[in-house]
This record gives sequence, C-alpha cells and structure tokens, in this order.
Amino acid sequence: MCLLALVLGIAGASAQSASGTGFTHEDVAIRDNLIAAQETLLNVYRCRFGIDVQEVSGGCTNGLPSQGFSQPAEFEGTPTLRDIRVRDQLIQLQESLLNTYRCRFEFEIDTHITPEGCPGQAGSEPFLTLDLDPMVRPEDFAGDPPPGLITPTGVSVAVMGLIENAFVVMTPCGNISTVRTGLPLQGVQVVLDPGHGGSYDVGAIGPNGLAEPELNLTLAHAVLSELSSRGISAATTRTGQYGSPLLVRAAFADALGAEALISIHHNAPTFPTGSQPGTEVYVQSASPRQARAESARLGGLLHQEITEALSGFDSVAWSRLPDAGVMRVLLSSGGDAYGLIRRPKTPSVLVEYGYLSNPSEAALFATDEYIRVAAKATANAIEAYLNTDRSGTPAAQRSRVFNPARAPTSCNEVALE
Repeated sequence: MCLLALVLGIAGASAQSASGTGFTHEDVAIRDNLIAAQETLLNVYRCRFGIDVQEVSGGCTNGLPSQGFSQPAEFEGTPTLRDIRVRDQLIQLQESLLNTYRCRFEFEIDTHITPEGCPGQAGSEPFLTLDLDPMVRPEDFAGDPPPGLITPTGVSVAVMGLIENAFVVMTPCGNISTVRTGLPLQGVQVVLDPGHGGSYDVGAIGPNGLAEPELNLTLAHAVLSELSSRGISAATTRTGQYGSPLLVRAAFADALGAEALISIHHNAPTFPTGSQPGTEVYVQSASPRQARAESARLGGLLHQEITEALSGFDSVAWSRLPDAGVMRVLLSSGGDAYGLIRRPKTPSVLVEYGYLSNPSEAALFATDEYIRVAAKATANAIEAYLNTDRSGTPAAQRSRVFNPARAPTSCNEVALE
C-alpha cells in the first residue's frame, strides 16, 4: 500500500460535506503534487538500492520505478481542514522516511539534505516516526481529553470534558454540545483569530467588493501554512465563514494554553494617504499606565515585520493615521477597548494590516502576492517572538482613547459533525 493510501486509510475518507472553510482546490493540489514528487523519490531509492520494493507500484525495471513519476489524483469535493491536515501529515511522514533511507542504508546519497545530518553511525536505527495524529475518540484517552479539537466538518472547538462516548465541546456560538470524534489540538503554540465572520459580523467591505472576513480568513490560512513549514503548531479560532463571539474566541486560545493570540484585521474608514503603510497593532495593558510586556513585544515584532514587508509594494497610496504604530487603545472609562485584547489571559494582539476601505490598498489585498508577503512577515514575527529576545517596534507611551461599537453577540451555529 502506498503511503497516501495508508494515511488516508487511517484518517478516513476525505470529508467533502463542509463548505466555506476558506481552502481551495489549489491548496490541495500544491500538497498533492509534493506528495507525488516525494513518493516518486521514495520509489527511486527503493528501486536503486533494493529495499521495500514491494511498496513500488508496478515494480522496478533496471533499478528504476517501472511506472515512472507518480501522478496525483484529481481532488473532488470541497476541501476541508481535515483534507489539508492529512496531506501535511503525509508530507512530514514521507520526509522522515526519505531521511531514514538516506541515513540508514549507507547510500551516501543526499545525506546533506537531512536535518543536522544523520544521527549516529551508518546502520543506526531510523528516526522515522509514525505520529499521524489521526482522528481520536473519547475512548482513546485514559485521563484528560485534548484541550481542543477540529471536528469532522473542520470547525475549531475547545473541549470541556468527556461524557459517555462523546467529547463535550464549546461551539463557535458559545453553547455546549458534543462530538464523537475529531483531530486533537494539543501543544498549540499560536492561535490566529481571523476577525469578524458570519452574517452578524460583516466587518469592512472594500470598494472592489472584497469582504474583510474572507480576507482575514485567507490570510490566516496562509499564516498557518507558513508556520507549519517552520514546525510551529498553530490553530485558528474559526476555519470558515461563520461567526463566533469574542468571548468564545478568547476562551478557545486560553483553553489551548497558547503562547500567543493574534487577531487578524483590515481597517476602515480611509484616512489621508501617503507612502508608508498605516499598519496598527493594538496590545494589552498590564496597568492603566503600562502595556503588558509579552503583548508589547509580540506587537512590536509584528508591526516591524509587516510594515517592512508591505513597504516593498510600489505605487500603493497607504491610508495612515499620524499615531499609527504599536499602541494601547483604551475606553474613555479605562481598560482595553477591544474584546480580543481585554478578555484573553493569553498574550494577545490585534493587527490592522492596512485599510480595506482604501481603493489602492483593497486592490493590493485582493492579490495572491499580498497574501504571500503578509503571511511570511507575520510568521517571521511569530517565530522571532517564540525563539528570540527581539522586541521590534516599541509601543507608544501615549495610548489612544476610543469607544468601539459593541461587538455582535448574535450567532448562527454551524454543524460540527
């Protein structure tokens, strides 16, 4: 059985019932092409060195796979988070097996590709791991359940406990429900919050028709992919075009025990334009006069990386307020103004990447290149926050006073299974 069939057999048939997850057929195709390429290389190793040749579809001829290059099957249906995760897990598994072949069998081929070289001497045990992280059920846990799950329909939920043969979870609308299975969310370092979502919380709309909830979700998924490629575990508060109150999003990050929560937004209305991005990052308060240190450092790194990256786009007239930067935003009565800053115990920031209401920026935000650049800059900042002592742009000493409209509390539930 080929590796793809093995993993899909363990994880179950590809889910196709969910919609609005934000994933595209291109997301799947990129992964399937890489899986096919790595499967081809595995078969080349097997045929050339006479190992595991029974795994080669069609067998070997003259030391090469008889059927040549592996070809990915065309994906049908609506891509879900589960489809993406299964493929990412397979890619990691294939890489581990490739490195095992390179190091274990004295091939002396491509060993420079393995992370930090090969462990031990030739003939040592392989470092292949089979941690496929498949769907789990309550009976898989003798003690506490995982703090979170991705349900079969691709929805992120916090786990409250176990009851009979089900997980007790908090739904995106903050209600209590149960699910029988899901992908466990454990050891999550970072939670991304794609701002707004659902019919009650529509956010900003660009003059080109680009909706902020959709843009925020697209960027969040791109950041997830970038973080995954760097070995950083991350999750999102919402995975599709549905709503979730702020208190539920905050509780999700806290339940997972994340080291950072980043809320992704694109601003409105438009202010005077200029040559520099008007990116704003709002951070948590430790006291009426002082920012929380962890939040300020995270916010500073995000502002520095994002503004430097966005400045590379030519011919954009950026909307900007004079005090744009890293800041605390307080209610006139005191306290942090934004719920995703005020509520979480997790070190949190809210990033306004730019102004979706501004035609010049809206045109940029609709491009794949913007998503790629912004996602990489965001991941750079997160990686620096987790692994270095860098601080980035300093937070302004003076806070902004603002009383935002009350966030919507109405919410339409989505199917979890």
